[in-house]
Amino acid sequence: MIPPGWTPVHRADGEQVGWLAPDGGPGLAVPLLLTGTPLADAGPREDGAALLRAHGLRALDRRWWARLPGEPLSGVVGAGEPAADWTWQAVVLVESSPAGCTVRPEWPAPGETGRAALPVPVGDLLRAEPPAA
Repeated sequence: MIPPGWTPVHRADGEQVGWLAPDGGPGLAVPLLLTGTPLADAGPREDGAALLRAHGLRALDRRWWARLPGEPLSGVVGAGEPAADWTWQAVVLVESSPAGCTVRPEWPAPGETGRAALPVPVGDLLRAEPPAA
């Protein structure tokens, strides 16, 4: 669930590109991607909004890491509470909204068409860097 203090940021065409989360003093905020992941450190709200408009959607189009079951995914698997035996796997975002985001394996197995659903904000469930071994 999106915290009530977060402010949505939209492009001129009306498409939402991220959020601003208050941080520090007045006028400071952290620019957050649609997943709730920080795009940059806290700074002036206007700078964060401009950064999101320029790079917010593009920043989602990359390799991410999520904990998924070892067997090929089928259907939609809830990954909001990963099992202890799930492993970190490279994924790509399929969609993101305030209600949640969906990922799929970056390199799906032959015939693997499943997806994993994560809550938004994703917190530590989705990482931009692989976890330390």
